[in-house]
Amino acid sequence: MSITNQTARVLELVRRFNKGEIVNIEKLIEEAQEDILTNNLENNLWINNDTKDPKPVSEKTIRRDLDVIKKHLPDCYELIKGEKGSYKSITKDAFDNFINAEFMSLMVQMFNLANKSDLFSNFDLDDNDKKILESKIKDSKKCYEFKNKPFETFKSDSVLLKKLENKIKLQEYINIEYEINGKLNKFEVKPYKIVFINENFYLACEIEHEQLEFAMYRLSKIKSVEDTQKIFHKNIEIEDFIKDMQTPFPFYRRDYKKYLINVVLEVDKSKAFYFENKKYLKSQEKLKTLDNGNLLLSFKVTQEMEIEELIKRWIPFVKVVEPKSLKKKIKDDLVIFLDDNSLFE
Repeated sequence: MSITNQTARVLELVRRFNKGEIVNIEKLIEEAQEDILTNNLENNLWINNDTKDPKPVSEKTIRRDLDVIKKHLPDCYELIKGEKGSYKSITKDAFDNFINAEFMSLMVQMFNLANKSDLFSNFDLDDNDKKILESKIKDSKKCYEFKNKPFETFKSDSVLLKKLENKIKLQEYINIEYEINGKLNKFEVKPYKIVFINENFYLACEIEHEQLEFAMYRLSKIKSVEDTQKIFHKNIEIEDFIKDMQTPFPFYRRDYKKYLINVVLEVDKSKAFYFENKKYLKSQEKLKTLDNGNLLLSFKVTQEMEIEELIKRWIPFVKVVEPKSLKKKIKDDLVIFLDDNSLFE
């Protein structure tokens, strides 16, 4: 996961208003053009790097960024009369206008995630800016306690992230050194997205393998990235597949939607409340409530492994109705677990 281009631009505009700076659209575009000519592409947020030939973002794009700020912070800035495309902060401190509850909640969550994963190294925020942001959301943070933490510590390497972002935009093959069981393995991959799922970061890639066409690589296990100078064309179906992913363990095959496995679970009535109020997987659907009060749910998964953890977590309150193969797998795993006497010594 990386901060989106628009989010970065919006935060930078708020930062400038917060410091009392005048924001002029034409000047932003001119500065971007100068940085393009001097090949200073990484530090200017108003350069569109999505194509091989970088160019400044359009005036329309910047106005959309300003509209985002105006929507959530209506009293943040105003147009300077007589100066076309120039805006100034209305208050001394733009962050004082963070009063919209929905926006504040979003900022708290984003700030928390950025802190945990060291993503602030990729923001254009100095220590003082970070302290200002933290102080302004301090009162709201008192209302939140985040318990979900990454399975493993990942201190984001800003160089690695920037390189991956660049290769994703340019659609270039890369060679990655990837750690598996303490050993380094080299893979040539087509990078599509940096994905944050189940509290961890992954690189979603198309691969060329005898049995697999898609793989997820945990970012903390990627030790190096090498250029290849080779271009690839994205598979639209794989892009859709990434959007549909529910877990870090999806299995892709061509026409994947035709091969989705239908899983039906019966949830004990004593725990039905939890499943009625939360979707544990995106595909979760309620079929019906049985006469005994139990709940019937359906899921669509790319392979049975995607739902095994969820089922085992809720045993004995959840049982598999179908498919039979999954029912047998869960039963066999449970028998092996119970037969392992060392667990009870």
